Amino acid sequence: MKAVKLKFKTPIRIGELGIGLESTSEILHSDTLFNAIANALVDINGDLEEFIERIRIGELRISSAFPFSGNTYYLPLPILPYDKKIKAKFVSKDDFEMLIAGEAIDVKSEDLPYRVFDLPKVSIDRVTANTSIYYVSFVRFKRNCGLYFMVDGNGRGLIKPALNYLEDEGVGGKRTWGLGRFEHEWNDFSIKTPSNSNAFVTLSLVIPNDLSSIQYWKPIIRGGWTLKGKQVRKPRMIMASEGSIFRYTDGGKLLDLDEVVGGFSEEVGHKVFLNGKSFLIPTVVNYGD
Repeated sequence: MKAVKLKFKTPIRIGELGIGLESTSEILHSDTLFNAIANALVDINGDLEEFIERIRIGELRISSAFPFSGNTYYLPLPILPYDKKIKAKFVSKDDFEMLIAGEAIDVKSEDLPYRVFDLPKVSIDRVTANTSIYYVSFVRFKRNCGLYFMVDGNGRGLIKPALNYLEDEGVGGKRTWGLGRFEHEWNDFSIKTPSNSNAFVTLSLVIPNDLSSIQYWKPIIRGGWTLKGKQVRKPRMIMASEGSIFRYTDGGKLLDLDEVVGGFSEEVGHKVFLNGKSFLIPTVVNYGD
C-alpha cells in the first residue's frame, strides 16, 4: 500500500452539498478524488476505461484524503458509541491502530496542521446594482503539511500521470482562482490491523451493496455538477462516510448514474460514475456483555 501526499502550494476549497460557500471540508472525499483522476485521464488521453475497470472489480482501491503533518498521518475517528463528550474528527495513525485493536484510549482533539479562512467577496445584483457581501471559506495548510490518500493495488501507472497533470490544474473548488494546486509524492504505508477483528472500518465513502452490512455509520449526501460535456446537476445520493463501521466485508459500488437517472449519460454526453467503493480496514468492535 502507498500513501500519496498532496503538499498544497495554494489554499484549497472542498465544498460539500448543503453547506454553502461559507463552509469547507477538511477531507477530500474518495468520490472527488476518483472524479479528479478520471477527468485528468480524459484530458491527457490516458486509459480511462482501464482505471474505471480496476476500481470496479476492486483491483485498485483509493481512500479519501486526510491531513498529514510531516511524518504524522491522521485518520478519521471510527464511528463507534463513544462518550458524547468526544469531539475529535481525526486521530493520529498510532491512536487509530490502538482504537481498531479494541483498546480503550483517551481520545483527545488533535492540533491539526491547517487553518480555515473566510474570504469576503462582493456580489452585484444585475438588475438593481445592489451589492452584498458573502464569504468563501478555504483551508490553508502549514509548511510540510497537507492531505494524503492511500492507494492499494495495481494502478500507480494510471494515477501518477493524472496527478502530474492535476498539480497545476488543482483539485477541489474555485480552481480558476488558483486554489488547490499542489506537489505530490509517493511513500510506503501500512496500517497495523488486529488478528482478532470482528468488523471493518472504511476509509472511503461507501455505497453499500447490502444495507445490513452497516453497523455504525454517519450518512453524507453527495451531489454536485458534471464537469465534462454538458453541465448537469448530479442526483443526490446518500453514502456512508469515512469511519463508518461494517459488520462484514462490503466492497461497495461503482455506480453508473444511468442506473439512477435513465438517460443521464445521453444528456451529459458521456458516462458518469459515482465511486462508492469501500476501503475497509479490519477492526475490533467491543459490543459489551
